[in-house]
Amino acid sequence: MFRCDNCGSGYSTQAASSWTSCPRCLAKEKVQVPLTFELGWQRQRNEARSTVGAAEAVDSSDRQPALH
Repeated sequence: MFRCDNCGSGYSTQAASSWTSCPRCLAKEKVQVPLTFELGWQRQRNEARSTVGAAEAVDSSDRQPALH
């Protein structure tokens, strides 16, 4: 899978071999953004980590310090 870091669009290897930059960004924003290779299992793991990290940040902000 190839992904654009600007808009997040994903492209198959076959489709990405036809372009040197993201066709969506080129058409909409007139900018050339190179497509980067990404393994699907790495993206899923990174998304899971960011979701857990966000949940931990919310949980810790709700806690009040203990008074002794």
